[in-house]
Amino acid sequence: MFNLGILAIAGVGAGALYTPYPAQLVNALRSQQAPESPAPQEPQQPAVEPPPAQAPEQLPIQSTLQVTPWQPTTSFKMAEIHLPPFPPALPERVEIGNFEHINEMERGINIKSNVNFSKGSTASQDRKKKQAYQVKVSLELLTPHAAQGNDLLTANPKLNKVLSAFDTLMKDAKISPWYHKLYQYKQNRIRKNASTLSRLLDRHNYYDTDTILEIAVPNNGRKALWIQADMDVVSDGSDGDRLPDMPKKIKESEFYQPSTSYKWRKKTKTPNPLLEGWQNRLKKYKEEKNKEGIARAERVIGDLKIFSFLLAEYDSFIVVPLTVNDKGTNTRQENHLKQYRPVAGDYAVVIVDNKVYPAIVGDFGPKFKTGEASLRLCKTINAKASINSRPVSHLGVSYIIFPGTKEPENGPIDYDRLNARCRELLAELGGLGPEAEFVEMKDLLPQPKPQEQTQQDKPNNK
Repeated sequence: MFNLGILAIAGVGAGALYTPYPAQLVNALRSQQAPESPAPQEPQQPAVEPPPAQAPEQLPIQSTLQVTPWQPTTSFKMAEIHLPPFPPALPERVEIGNFEHINEMERGINIKSNVNFSKGSTASQDRKKKQAYQVKVSLELLTPHAAQGNDLLTANPKLNKVLSAFDTLMKDAKISPWYHKLYQYKQNRIRKNASTLSRLLDRHNYYDTDTILEIAVPNNGRKALWIQADMDVVSDGSDGDRLPDMPKKIKESEFYQPSTSYKWRKKTKTPNPLLEGWQNRLKKYKEEKNKEGIARAERVIGDLKIFSFLLAEYDSFIVVPLTVNDKGTNTRQENHLKQYRPVAGDYAVVIVDNKVYPAIVGDFGPKFKTGEASLRLCKTINAKASINSRPVSHLGVSYIIFPGTKEPENGPIDYDRLNARCRELLAELGGLGPEAEFVEMKDLLPQPKPQEQTQQDKPNNK
């Protein structure tokens, strides 16, 4: 009974916490005392259902204990919980669909890859189908149109200050058919090599030509071919008369070209410094029975014995594309193009920024690219230029060629004559403007003295 009494008291106390009279119940509990010994057991009476509960009588509460009724809080904010990320679930099946990615190659070609997974049959069946695993290459290129008039000022804003008659020259200038030919060659090369991305014409060489214009001065009939492009470096050529020895790396190089399109007969008996290397190469080709190599080596050796060539490291010359050798589609067009077709030895000027450099047409390059000059001219324009670093990467180089101006006899460049003649030709175009600076070129090599030719050096008239 003692235990039952304690439990009853605890139950009543717990329930009283939820009544409006907790203080009264607390006082009542304190006044009760537990019996010292268990009360005698009374005989069990049949269970009688208790009467319904009645509200307790309100009694006055006399207590000094102050109790504040509990009130629920209006808001509750739980501390933020940081859980580690769940690992991605492994797919239950192969996902079908497209996945795209964009990247850029070294050559400036933007690659947009689109991988498309579609439903097939079994692996043993699909591996026999070529179309089951294939790559489709789609090149998208913008074909530029030729710049005219003030369009050229985008590449070099000073052109109208360098040439006094710039506006007049541009007003009557015509786009040359060679410009369209040039881009046909570019496109054909890309179509041919589209299956090999590493051999594609890169962005730089595709967009290397702003325009090719034909200029005719009305009052004097002077013709000029204007090529607007960038500038790459050429390091070709050899001349035993002026430079009897060359560095070992050039002599042993398989890539160095010993000749240029502009050439003349040797004036001394001094052998070309690259002759011995090509003779050794010919022996090697014969041992390998390389017919193509033999034919080329014999042709080069024959030229090195008879001719001298420009030296890219010492001479001021430019390279024009072989495109300008293409003939017109009909007699009328061909007669027109003849007036503007340059040949090796024609005089030319190169304009970069506000500076004007004299040069000659010294060589012809590939049909699909423009904008090349000798190492000497490149380093004069930009001291940092080298065989691995072009002097001008943007299209701000104006190559103005004067067809039909080559000297009657080929030979080493006479630099006094070069400077004077280029000034005369510029005057025929209207002259230089107030901001122009003409850069005179000087001879860096002594001119050889003519000697009696040997029988081997004498021309073959057959």
